Amino acid sequence: MSILLRVATAAVLFAPALSWAQTPATAPVAPKVTRTDLAAAYMRVDAAYTKRETAKSISDSLRAQVNRTVDRAALSFFAGQFAAAVNTIDAAAAQLTGVATTPSPPSTGPRSLNGAPVSAARDEYLARLAVVDSTGPLAQALLSTRERAKLLVDVPSPERSAEFLNDPARLFRDLAREVSVLERGRDPYIGLVGDYWRVYRGANSVLVPMRIVVPPSANVRKPVGVLLVLHGAGGDENMFVDAYGSGIAPQLAAEQRLILVSPKTDIFGTTPEHFDALMALLRNEFRIDSTRVYVIGHSMGAGAAARLAQARPSQIAAVALLAGGSPITVANAPPSLFVGAELDGIIPAARVEAAAKASPGATYELFRYEGHLLMVGHGVRRAVPWLVTHTR
Repeated sequence: MSILLRVATAAVLFAPALSWAQTPATAPVAPKVTRTDLAAAYMRVDAAYTKRETAKSISDSLRAQVNRTVDRAALSFFAGQFAAAVNTIDAAAAQLTGVATTPSPPSTGPRSLNGAPVSAARDEYLARLAVVDSTGPLAQALLSTRERAKLLVDVPSPERSAEFLNDPARLFRDLAREVSVLERGRDPYIGLVGDYWRVYRGANSVLVPMRIVVPPSANVRKPVGVLLVLHGAGGDENMFVDAYGSGIAPQLAAEQRLILVSPKTDIFGTTPEHFDALMALLRNEFRIDSTRVYVIGHSMGAGAAARLAQARPSQIAAVALLAGGSPITVANAPPSLFVGAELDGIIPAARVEAAAKASPGATYELFRYEGHLLMVGHGVRRAVPWLVTHTR
């Protein structure tokens, strides 16, 4: 994935932006703030923060200052003050780099492939898929390929990350193989390694978008584990893959031979039956080690992770709850790690600690000098090594 696409990813931290308030006719019209605008700002500060952390060149006082600033930007966003949110995020990045931000204008205009509109390839693929049997064992694969083909749009929506993040040339090539394999009556996703945006049909025929990152080591005879990651409110399925510590989660998952799956939490977390459907899909495509299924959740995602551990305790080896969560009290509950952030003004650390204390056998840790958002990269780096020490 290109740097420009990665820069766009972090916008999924926020819900779709709204237009500015209407101004008098004589005043200049302010531009609309989109997910792409918010993406660029968040990725700048995320990259700068991760760089300083990796180099161990960030003092406790600077860490605290930057975390407070970024959390203040989140509060501005939730209050509908989008310009203030972007400006505050850029101020945090300047605190880390010492350089004021000069945003580059986003690329605009229709996209093309081989001299033709991108939509021409989409229409061709959809026409070929229309005659493939959609009722048999290929139903899930066909659904995923069809939804992937729909991402081939001439002008991607700045509000839908699945459209503006995809590389149309790569997607075109991938779809050529997927469609051809489906036409031969086979499932193109069985044993497929790499990083893909997909959709699967969960409970009650609900479509669940997800990013799935399968390491090359998964395509061998030895069973592979699963790391399920659940983002916070306003985010989407791309958040853990491309942001949160410059995308550290897929790297750590690959090192531990884990398939990383990042579904859209506000859909996935509504019922544990979506988890059941996901695991059935993964078992159809890979040799899954059922003793190594792990969950990480942040904020709203931590709440969803706790509910899942409560509902499916025997199927989860361990769960990590970052800046959120609720008590896990079910019998035979998986081991749980609760992590609070000292400066978190959105979900205070005291609430996270209280949930941990109400969860028999839980471990609680406090991140000093950190707030609600920038703690996630640190949290993933702490959680993955802890999770893999447990098996079911």
